[in-house]
Order: sequence, then C-alpha cells, then structure tokens
Amino acid sequence: MEHPVVAKILKEGINSVDLSMLEDGKEKEILNYVGERLYKLNKIPDAVEILKKAKNLERLKEMGDELMMQSRIEVATLCFIPTKDKDRLNKAAALCIKVMNYQLAAKAYEAAGNTEMVEFLERNFC
Repeated sequence: MEHPVVAKILKEGINSVDLSMLEDGKEKEILNYVGERLYKLNKIPDAVEILKKAKNLERLKEMGDELMMQSRIEVATLCFIPTKDKDRLNKAAALCIKVMNYQLAAKAYEAAGNTEMVEFLERNFC
C-alpha cells in the first residue's frame, strides 16, 4: 500500500505536505519514490524538482542521460541543471542552442559555470 503522503504529493504537489514531520530517512524515501513515479508519468519538471529536494543528483544524471538518448534535449537539460555536472551541462546547452532554446542553454551554461557563454547568449539571443 502506498504511503498516504505520496498520493497527496502526486495529486496536489510537493508544497501540499510538510515532510519534516516524518521520521528520519522516510522523507528522502518518499521524495525518491514520488520522483520516480512522476518521471514514469512523464512529468519531468516535477520529477526534477522532487529529486532535487531529495538531493538525489545521481538519479537526475541518469534520467538526463536516458532523455538525451531519446533526443529529449530540453527535459534532459532540466535534469542536469541541479547536478552542476559541467560536461553534461555544456553538451546539453550546445544542443539547446541547436533547437534555438537560448534561455535554457543560458541556464545550463550558468549551472556549468560557463559565464562567457551565458554572457554571449544574453547579449545576442535572450
């Protein structure tokens, strides 16, 4: 049986519950579970937000890699931004430029610490 908090989060969002009331370890377990469920439901931005809150950066990298292999560049980039993985972010940002999503490319470059590219995009495209 699914924890009642999971159903509430899936229905009303993460801000609908106060997870700090849960015992140690349960909060992270629930967040990871909800993140996986949202990912499977193709609610990638919500899954990213939940997994970021759970500090599950490895899973975000894995999800981003899976999405990149599916050529879903923009949602893959959303997965990579919280990880601060410079290599993945720079590659994803370059692909965002190819699909003309300059704002997302700038966010990815910013997360990668690539200020030169952020400034270039902001001056010329954003």
